[in-house]
Amino acid sequence: MTGKTLAWAKEALAVKGQLVQSELAGRDDDSWLGATIDTRSVCARRIFFALEGERTDGHRFVEDAAAKGCCAVVVDRSSVLDEVKGLGKPFFLVRNVLEALQTLAKDYRDTLDIRVVAVTGSMGKTTTKEYIRSILKRKYRVHSNPGNFNNHIGVPLTLLETDHDNEYLICEVAANHTGEIEFLSRLLRPDVGVITNIGDAHIGYFGSREKIAEAKAELFVGIDAQGYAVLPADDTFLGLLNERARCRVVTFGHGETSTYGISSVAEEGDRIVFEMNGEPMAIKSIGLYNVLNAGAAYAVGELCGVELDRIREALLDTEPIPGRAKVYRGRGVVLIDDSYNANPTSMRAALELLSRLSGRKIAVLGDMAELGAFSDTAHRDLGVHLARVAVDVVYWYGDNGDLVEEGFSSEGADKTFQCFRRLNELLDKLGSEVKTDDVVLVKASRACQLDRVVDGLLGTVLKEKN
Repeated sequence: MTGKTLAWAKEALAVKGQLVQSELAGRDDDSWLGATIDTRSVCARRIFFALEGERTDGHRFVEDAAAKGCCAVVVDRSSVLDEVKGLGKPFFLVRNVLEALQTLAKDYRDTLDIRVVAVTGSMGKTTTKEYIRSILKRKYRVHSNPGNFNNHIGVPLTLLETDHDNEYLICEVAANHTGEIEFLSRLLRPDVGVITNIGDAHIGYFGSREKIAEAKAELFVGIDAQGYAVLPADDTFLGLLNERARCRVVTFGHGETSTYGISSVAEEGDRIVFEMNGEPMAIKSIGLYNVLNAGAAYAVGELCGVELDRIREALLDTEPIPGRAKVYRGRGVVLIDDSYNANPTSMRAALELLSRLSGRKIAVLGDMAELGAFSDTAHRDLGVHLARVAVDVVYWYGDNGDLVEEGFSSEGADKTFQCFRRLNELLDKLGSEVKTDDVVLVKASRACQLDRVVDGLLGTVLKEKN
């Protein structure tokens, strides 16, 4: 039985030793569309996995899931069985909810006749995934993971949401510990694996950039010899990545030896034009680094048989993603929303972007997380860089502001630097200071929630939101 039925799910969990007790109430043939762990998302005809997290416990929400139309619930506590039985919904009592989710996803993957493209890297994963999705959907039926569903929970959920009539699954995969990408690669069994670059994201967990490269190379574990690894030709760790790949390898980059060579890069307003192997291309972006992301996607498109004209159209049609260098304009102000995440490498890339633009340049920045023992030095060094780069005003939000200011002050720069510990105070400052012809960059790690600053500026200074 390979369909999305509750009977199939019961059998899969039982065979793998996960199932303790179940009750399908004569609804073995009930079909399901996917899975969820969050009652705030779509529950209708989904299996609800009552996952216990750091902040909450899914067992508290089984009644809510039932009310919102889930077709079954999965729990691992016998203490809630009376409540679950009272819902009148099919249920599975398992040994461990997370392991049950992963087990079901692995077995469901075996039923799919589908090609998989997996994307990882220190930066640009989501943007590259979106370029690839835009390209492949021009020719194929495509599913991809939403948002940041890129870890040991999000990828299984994405697999269970994939339909049998999909021809491609595009999945971003991420990790902050060794072994996590290997697990996801074995789960997905990609036909094509893309590594965008090797930077210093999560370096506090890995210990060095070489260790990060080794972790990203775990992507190749699930790719067989007939698959493809799409690698960054200009990256310091290309040799290591190439050595670990056990499949066919192609490269993308600015170098002449790249399989997919990028050249003639130029800015045209809010677009970047360039050539890929001599063919003219363009993307909607002001970040030159996105040319490499587009180059990786171009390579995937060609490997997957998408015609050149469709690739060209898809790249140009792909809209920038909120939180990832998306540009807003209003009342003479330019706002660059790069608030989704930050690390030392991506901070410098964003500041380089800001420095090229015309107008008074205001950098609204925040703490960089997951740097571990490297954190103090990284924040001081960024302060030094801020003093030297062509930026006029720096507003810093977060606990590491003193370290950044220490590095900034050591250079004796004659420009404004101010630290904030409260978002409302930062917003008040920006509301009174930002004016016509200013260019504002907003960037920090997600924990800083500087997306709230972006929303605040859009609703007040730029007047783009009610």
